[in-house]
Amino acid sequence: MGIVHHAKYLEYLEAGRIEYMHRRGVSYRDWTGRGIHLPVVEVAIRYRKSVRFDERVAVETAVTELGRATVKFEYRLQRDAVGGELVAEASTLLACVGDDLAPKRVPDDVAAILCSAETHPGPLDRA
Repeated sequence: MGIVHHAKYLEYLEAGRIEYMHRRGVSYRDWTGRGIHLPVVEVAIRYRKSVRFDERVAVETAVTELGRATVKFEYRLQRDAVGGELVAEASTLLACVGDDLAPKRVPDDVAAILCSAETHPGPLDRA
């Protein structure tokens, strides 16, 4: 059909979360090294328009809720063009767990980073 399969959007959301952390000066690997893992436990996606193969998509990512052991991200996916048309809206709920996969409180320093402003611009922002 020439359009992106609906499951591909999960990869877009993951890329948005990873970039969100990179723009705050941290990599997910930094946290996993400390025994902090954030698995996705819930996903909601509202598809608004189809995305075609080879079409670029911009992902806006924000933390909208921070619980004792959970983090909620919300996303807006737009065509990566001037006046980018909205193609999808989504949210993910992540649980904070340790190496043993048992729930654990989001550490204070992790919470502070998740709620902070960007400190490291992305490569496209530097151009």
